[in-house]
Amino acid sequence: VETCRRAAEIHPFFCAQACNNGKKSTAECRTCRAEFRAACECPDFCKPLIRDAALCVEQGGTWDQVLSHNFDNVFNSMLLLIEISTTEGWVDAMYAACDTNWLPYVQPVRDASHPVWMALFILWILFSFMFLMNLGVGIIVDKFMEMRQMGKDIISPMQLRWIKSRLSLQKRGSIFTLMDLHLLSPVRRKVYHFTEHPFFERTIMTCIVLNTLLMGVVSFPELDSPTMWAWRYSQEILNYFFAAVFTIEAIFKIYALRSAYFKDAWNLFDFVCVVATLAGIGLSVAESGINVSSVASVVRIFRIARLFRLLKFKALRNLKKLFQSLAISVVKLANVGVVAFLFLVLFSILGVSLFSAVSTESDTHDEHGNFKHFANAFITLFRASTGEAWNEIMHDLHKDEGDWFNAGSWCTPAFLFDTDSKYEVLKDKCLIDHPNACVVTLFGDWNALPWLFWVGYTWFIGLVIMNVVIAVILDGYEETKSSDEGSIIDTCKWLWGKKFDPDHRMSIPFTDAIKFIVEAIRVLQKEGVIGGERVNVNLPDSTDSLSGFGIDFSKFPLKFARALDLKPTPRVEFHVAVRQVLRFATIVESNSQVDAIQELDQCDEKDDRKDIQRLRALEARDEALQAEGEAMALHIAAIRVQRVVRAAIKKLQRRRKGKGPRRDADGKEIAPTAQGREDFLRRTAAAEALAASQPGGALPPQAG
Repeated sequence: VETCRRAAEIHPFFCAQACNNGKKSTAECRTCRAEFRAACECPDFCKPLIRDAALCVEQGGTWDQVLSHNFDNVFNSMLLLIEISTTEGWVDAMYAACDTNWLPYVQPVRDASHPVWMALFILWILFSFMFLMNLGVGIIVDKFMEMRQMGKDIISPMQLRWIKSRLSLQKRGSIFTLMDLHLLSPVRRKVYHFTEHPFFERTIMTCIVLNTLLMGVVSFPELDSPTMWAWRYSQEILNYFFAAVFTIEAIFKIYALRSAYFKDAWNLFDFVCVVATLAGIGLSVAESGINVSSVASVVRIFRIARLFRLLKFKALRNLKKLFQSLAISVVKLANVGVVAFLFLVLFSILGVSLFSAVSTESDTHDEHGNFKHFANAFITLFRASTGEAWNEIMHDLHKDEGDWFNAGSWCTPAFLFDTDSKYEVLKDKCLIDHPNACVVTLFGDWNALPWLFWVGYTWFIGLVIMNVVIAVILDGYEETKSSDEGSIIDTCKWLWGKKFDPDHRMSIPFTDAIKFIVEAIRVLQKEGVIGGERVNVNLPDSTDSLSGFGIDFSKFPLKFARALDLKPTPRVEFHVAVRQVLRFATIVESNSQVDAIQELDQCDEKDDRKDIQRLRALEARDEALQAEGEAMALHIAAIRVQRVVRAAIKKLQRRRKGKGPRRDADGKEIAPTAQGREDFLRRTAAAEALAASQPGGALPPQAG
């Protein structure tokens, strides 16, 4: 009582207007303080109000806070700032603060203090969400990249690219859909070339885009007018036209490819779409009475997926990389998904044990989002992982008995809601089927479990796990961005089939293979697929018996010759030639080509890497890569050395025959001596021995 009396005398708001300025002895002041003491002595039943709050209650209203969060104390303020740091409900909090009047117990006024609070909230969002949160993303991504490198052997990016390039080449199935075209009939060969022509492919792609746009202009409900009737008729005619185009495409390809048509996934997808479309048209024309509208709708939806064929165009190479990075990330996200699933299961079980008996009559903790059982808890937490209303569910779970009473309802105290010892009593009161227990409190009346649960969940799932997902996606994008082996192989395929092997025999003569490698590098550098020093190599034909390869390798730069690990064989397979192009593409982009060649040669020595072991197993099955003999670089070096040595021998022989006496600087004749003759014979013998010792130069591959 004494405490309430002293509080009434010193309270800064209550009775201040009635008792200030010498009015303490007035009846108005004494009555006001008596009412305040009465409210202070029974806080569970009385709530003192003044100004607009008192008028609101007197007129039958309730004086409650606008939002579920507030700045009433330091802890609530920190909790509110954490909530809006996740961008959840920060706009509502800002507008409520802007409408707040500076006087207590006064009705909020629109934009009463908006310049101040709006600036503060915007600054906090800029600092917390756009800086601190993104800084946390950067730290998590950096730590993820660091942990990826832990436990791995030291391997350079160039070696890793070389391994990935060879794996990509070996994993390719059939390079061309049809091979040995020279064995086909003339009609079938012409049909195959027609279906493989870029004009035919562009025509089909245009029809796919137009058909998709036609499906995109459908609306519901359609107006019943002559204009709409004409439009529906036009749509039907266009659908028949596109169905005919896709059917003709399938017929041509099946005729040309035969069984090879069904080995391609896109061909299978197109075939299913064509068959389903023709079946739907047949049933509708026959008026069989079968309702095929739903099936036709599903088929039309799958036809939209044909748009992904646009990724085959070179102009959309960057878009293709994005889809490739998505595909790589999906595979890598399996481990992260398992971790996220475990956290969801753990928090779901914890949520059921803590909040399963809490009433579901709140605004957000309702029948759609609750913890009654594991399935509901899992769905609720998964929804909250996207930041959807997690803070409102937290505040609904934080309600105590007074909050429920002020809202016109009630909740059973946690110590009374004991399903073990009082199950029958709770069952009779229908509290088992419709529970409404209050949340368990800590240290008396401190209801901190909802705060600890939801803030911890948001930090673990929303800020850590989701950012690890971002790190995995970025890693997949970087991996796709730094590797162009797919584009390199596609360019080699196009050049091989267009110029060097139009019959798709999958092997060409050795001379053509060298020209193919050089020209492929030029095309790749011209298209910007690879960079590095421009490869300007001139390979004129040669009939010199010393070369034996049909190419004058004296014009071939040694810095590029050192990169050749191709072995001289009568014919070179496609995989062998493209493997050499991939090797060139890796080397020419390096700063030091000599060091790059050494790194690539040392790459296969790392036996403890799984990718190298898998690569060896794949290349062991390729007989063309198992050819014996010295690498072509040694042959080119031997040819160049032999040319130099033999040129020197001829020069010495011409001097030996003596087309004129040797003269000194003054023009006087130099008489030959026995010692000079012995020196000449010794140098000639040494040069001939050196030329005979060089490997392979005098043993070129045989024709055919």
